[in-house]
Amino acid sequence: MRHARYLLTLILAFVLLPLLAQEPTQPIRLELPLIPEETEVEVIALPDSSLLVYHKVSNAWETIATFRFTKYNHKLEEVWSDTAQISPDSDFIRYYTEAPYTYLAFDGDDYQEYTFVRLHHKTGSVRHKRFELEHIDAIYEFNVLKGNYFIIGQNSKDQKPVLFHLNPASAEVKRLPSIYGDESKFSDLLADPEQGRVDAVLTESNGRISRLQVKSFDAQGKLLRNFFVLQKEDKSLLNAEITPGDTTQKLLIGTYGSRDLRYSQGFFTMPLSADAVEGEFYNMLQLKNFLKYMKPRREARTRRREAERLRAGRKPGYNYRLLLHDLIVTPTGYLLGAEAYYSVYKGSNIGHPGIAPILARYREPEEIKRSHAVVLSFDRNGTLLWDNTFRLSGVTTYDLRHSVELQHFPDGRVVMAYPKDNEILYHIMNENKYEDEETKLEIKLYREKEKSLGVDQPGIIRWYGNSMAAFGFQRIRQENGPPRRVFYINKISF
Repeated sequence: MRHARYLLTLILAFVLLPLLAQEPTQPIRLELPLIPEETEVEVIALPDSSLLVYHKVSNAWETIATFRFTKYNHKLEEVWSDTAQISPDSDFIRYYTEAPYTYLAFDGDDYQEYTFVRLHHKTGSVRHKRFELEHIDAIYEFNVLKGNYFIIGQNSKDQKPVLFHLNPASAEVKRLPSIYGDESKFSDLLADPEQGRVDAVLTESNGRISRLQVKSFDAQGKLLRNFFVLQKEDKSLLNAEITPGDTTQKLLIGTYGSRDLRYSQGFFTMPLSADAVEGEFYNMLQLKNFLKYMKPRREARTRRREAERLRAGRKPGYNYRLLLHDLIVTPTGYLLGAEAYYSVYKGSNIGHPGIAPILARYREPEEIKRSHAVVLSFDRNGTLLWDNTFRLSGVTTYDLRHSVELQHFPDGRVVMAYPKDNEILYHIMNENKYEDEETKLEIKLYREKEKSLGVDQPGIIRWYGNSMAAFGFQRIRQENGPPRRVFYINKISF
């Protein structure tokens, strides 16, 4: 019997290993005759396994512009297409999907005027309306609950973040109650349609310590509940994502620090209940793979040095700046992704991962570089199940935005991926098992004898099932004739 089980294990290993190592496929490609000099494009995944492609074509002065919205099914076949007569100076900011609609927010040359477009997924009907939001001059976050808009913006007077409720039917705008200290900021905004409420997570700080506050509103903007989240004396709660569900099930999952409130020293989970004063805290040395982006000898040296600091009763010497991703709900719990980044300043080498810059504090960064991305898996109670790391090589942006896409597949696999010119670099996570090998996928063209001459504005988003969508503007050398320029969308199936 034991031999039979052993034989069965070997057979399964031979069958499954090739499947796990198999390179992702690219079964479908769509090309659109668009060029980057005159086109703005956004690709949005819809809940019904389709894609919504918005593109704006305008002249150099933005005096003439066409705004087009097109839906493609899972085979990248056009389902419907329509345009909206929006002011030519309008530019896309953010979107939010509340089935059966997707809402898109646009700003314009007048910083206090915003246009909101509503698209029906099935029919393609387009409605748009312009509103004057006189108290803000920028929009950071945008959620929709039962057709009502919840907007985090920048106060035009003091540049602090504020939360507004907008009823598009009546055009009534009201500022929602919150505490806005000098160091306060919003950490998360989550519309929970099943519970009929919106949860806003605020980080409150006096510059030395910080805590979290959670405010819950109904669809009309009425304050339902207010939570002040306590923490241990030696830990400041910096940022957090909130889980969906009723109050007894909700968790906060985020980062904490101690000395400098700009830098994280670990992750925490905490139940959102009136008597919750304790949570689970995981410093970065407790995580199995957080430091795996380093060379082995450097990681060992770092761990040895930090262990000596702890034995001597000193505070940790490592500090990281982390950009959190939205939580992903899985059948067994939650996934939290984060990107570790550091700033490079003009004329200086100041800024390295894990080291808090001092002289650079009052200077504007020239570039924002990533050292690595991490994913943490938690169960429904907030207990850490595993962590893993994805080393990021040469990933640089000029503003603080997500560079890596994280997706959980129905078969339980977790993948992190990012685009780099004509390639997709990806890592399929096998729970705690760290893989140092870099895996790449070259973007496939229509014809084998064609060659990519370069990709502008590459991107990748999670789509449906085991598929992601990669896209960008591409110059292609043809077998016969001059190079052609297109905007492509490739389906990537893992």
